[in-house]
Amino acid sequence: MRDCMGLLDRVLDVVTVGLDKIIDDKAVNHRRVIEQGLEIKGNWQTGEIFLLGNPLSSEVLEKTGSEYETFSWGDTSEKSRMTALTILLWFLEEREAYDYLDAFLRDFVARLPRQDFEQNFGYEFWRNDILSNRGRKLTSDKYHQADLHGGYYLGDDDADDGGDD
Repeated sequence: MRDCMGLLDRVLDVVTVGLDKIIDDKAVNHRRVIEQGLEIKGNWQTGEIFLLGNPLSSEVLEKTGSEYETFSWGDTSEKSRMTALTILLWFLEEREAYDYLDAFLRDFVARLPRQDFEQNFGYEFWRNDILSNRGRKLTSDKYHQADLHGGYYLGDDDADDGGDD
């Protein structure tokens, strides 16, 4: 019986992987980002970015019309802006990626350390904050700290002291 369950688990894994390949990759990526958070890793020396363990290809960067061949982060330069756009295009449709670009650059990409890093960005919670039209810039690290809570933003990190951002 246990062997049968193990076989069934392996078959389900193969079917799931196969279905993910059939379904639009962007839709699969979007679902994973919503469920797991945006797991992102950067190698400063090589200018490489990895999203959910997968290298962010320069093909996506080329689609933006960028002349850059590597990625950059930690500031609001044009190269960091292209990095932000490329990350968003990995899991969002073009219109939505451009809608969130400036805020994503400001709130996430520009705040990354100018060195190797590994983060889990609470994208869904960040997006909900943006959509709530609170109209204020981030002054805390609540989205960068999402990895402390399994990739999910659990609320304002300054809520206990009653202060405003």
